[in-house]
Amino acid sequence: MKHVFRSMGLIGLLVIFLIGSMAPVAPMSAEAADEEDPFTRAFWVQAFEDGVKSPEQIDQLLADVEAANMNTIVAQVVRRHDAYFNSSYLPFTEDPNMTEGFDALQYLIDGAEDKGIEIHAWIVLGPMWHPIYGGAPEAEEHIYNQFGPDAPADETWVTKDYNDVVANPMQPYLDFGHPDAREHVINMVKDIVSAYDVDGIHVDYIRYQEDGKGYNPTSLARFQEETGRTDRPQPNDTEWIEWKTHQIDTLMKRIYLETMNMDMNVDVTAAVLSWGFADPRENEFTDLDPVQRAHQNWEMWLQEGYLDFAYVMNYDPEATPGRPERYDQWIEYQKDLERSRGMAIGPALYMNSIPDSLNQIKRAIEPSPAGNIAEGVSPYVYNVWSNDNRPFADLLEALTVPNEDNNYDAPFTEQVDPFPTPWKDAPVGHLLGTYSPDLSGEEVVVTRGQRGREVASGHIDGSGVVGFTDLQPGNYFIHVDGESTRVHVRNGSVTVFDQ
Repeated sequence: MKHVFRSMGLIGLLVIFLIGSMAPVAPMSAEAADEEDPFTRAFWVQAFEDGVKSPEQIDQLLADVEAANMNTIVAQVVRRHDAYFNSSYLPFTEDPNMTEGFDALQYLIDGAEDKGIEIHAWIVLGPMWHPIYGGAPEAEEHIYNQFGPDAPADETWVTKDYNDVVANPMQPYLDFGHPDAREHVINMVKDIVSAYDVDGIHVDYIRYQEDGKGYNPTSLARFQEETGRTDRPQPNDTEWIEWKTHQIDTLMKRIYLETMNMDMNVDVTAAVLSWGFADPRENEFTDLDPVQRAHQNWEMWLQEGYLDFAYVMNYDPEATPGRPERYDQWIEYQKDLERSRGMAIGPALYMNSIPDSLNQIKRAIEPSPAGNIAEGVSPYVYNVWSNDNRPFADLLEALTVPNEDNNYDAPFTEQVDPFPTPWKDAPVGHLLGTYSPDLSGEEVVVTRGQRGREVASGHIDGSGVVGFTDLQPGNYFIHVDGESTRVHVRNGSVTVFDQ
């Protein structure tokens, strides 16, 4: 259920920039918005606790979100490559607390239809399994049993460290440099978008396992073939980090393009990192921990149009010295960042008391010193709502009614629509091409006009796929490996081509 954006000022600004040079748009100015304008107010709802495991739980969730004057539910329906819905691709979850055969996703969609609440399907990508389950999955088809730590070296999808060790065999992690692991991720997304009328797809753990992982044998062989190197790079090797970052960049872009090709109205969002104590306002983003430790360059995703919204995990305990300052540095950077897509700030309820969480939520909504704001706020998490053992009803009241917990200034006193996606109405289209996997790593150059003006370039991924976002409609030439192909980009669609 998409909602109409009521502030034409921002639409006009986006269109002007997109028609022109395709440069990032300015951050949203607080002067262009008022309290009744659309603003995403989302609850992450994870599946390790109650919340989506029965009709009664979802009825309560929907009632709580509506009472809180919030408008978006980001519901974890793929926890560890198991489905909390009727999937044609993944095995049904083995969660003992889940109602057997219950399609939580469809029940959520049906229940939200008349409430003005958007439903975003949250998919966890990286971790393959979790020790909380105990032992291996019972389902033989689960990827842990097929491609986990016990699979042969030439078949496993698991990432390893420099010493060829799986960091945590009971919670192994996908290596996104492996082409088959990447295809698995795409299949999970397509499985939901093809069968469910969701408002959004939300991907989580779309990054490398932190601190020096990535040495899956197949991934390492790809790196060596594409770079011409024969060594095993050190964890801090610059070329190795750049290569792994590129794997995540191209995976995020492909998720976006594959989804847009299926349904342009589905938002693609991602949970992204705010790690480290370096001030993001004063450092290059590629030098910060999200890129250096986990190889997740989400700043570029927002600028190049690889997703619709970044949900930043701004997890800071307000009572810990130094953490409020860190929180404020990051959210100021986020509000002021020039970008072509939306930004949601995600404070951690589970780390804070209810008064401290309300303080952080209000700071997330306020303009930056430069006068800019984000497009949404998404507290984490609905089903672990504070660290002070108070009832959920106290949080609900503090969100909507002035009282002592919010210093008599409640943030969500009225209902508003979620922030829309005006960039999808801009006169642009996208490209998604498929080549032989043998061309993995080859550069693809996109040109336009008789003089062959270069407008974009990229590299073919391990599956033989390349994509380009936010191109003006018209004819282009695609050049790779000495061959050229003519393609036509159409407004508001993805042009798919094979060569």
